[in-house]
Amino acid sequence: MSKETVGSTRTFVLAKGFAQVGSHAGLIGDDDSKRLFAELFADPDRPEVRPQEAYQAMLSSIQPGWTLRLMQVFWPDPEPRVEFQNHVKEWKQPEGDGLDILRQGLILATQEYPLPFVRRTILEFVLPGDEGLAWWDGLTGLCAGFGLRVGYLEQNRIEELTRWALNPSLEYEYGIGAMSSGFR
Repeated sequence: MSKETVGSTRTFVLAKGFAQVGSHAGLIGDDDSKRLFAELFADPDRPEVRPQEAYQAMLSSIQPGWTLRLMQVFWPDPEPRVEFQNHVKEWKQPEGDGLDILRQGLILATQEYPLPFVRRTILEFVLPGDEGLAWWDGLTGLCAGFGLRVGYLEQNRIEELTRWALNPSLEYEYGIGAMSSGFR
C-alpha cells in the first residue's frame, strides 16, 4: 500500500495514461494504480436527498486499506450563459436598426461576462482489485437510496478534470465566447 498525503495531487499529475477497467475508463497513476472517477449529482430541493448519509454509507462500505478521495471542485459552467445567449438570439429582430440595441447589448454582455461556477463532487477510487470493481459498480444503487445519482467519468471527462484541477486558467478552454460542453 502506498503512503499518500491528504490532498496530494502527485499521482494525478504523474499519470501514465488510461486503461479500460471493466466498463470504466481508469487513469493509470505513477505507481501503476488504476484510478476510477465518478461525479455525484443531487437535486438539493428534493427531500430524499441526504448526501451526508450517502457519504457515511460509502465510507463504511469500503474495506480497510482502500483509497477513496472525495473532491469538491468549483468548475466553470458555460451552460446557463450559452442557453441565455441562444434564447436572446431567437428573439424577433426589430425592424429599425436602433431598436435592436437591447438584443445586441445582451448578446455582447453575456459574451464578456465571466462564467458562473458550480460546485462539483468528484470521487476518485484507487482500484484494489476485482472486489473493488464490484463495489464501484454498486455505487449507483448505494447512492440512489439517498437521492444521489452517480455519473461515471469517461476518459475525455477525466482529462477535462485533470486539466481543470491542474491548470484552472479560464483563458485556456473557457475563454470569452467559448462554448464548451461543460463537465456534465
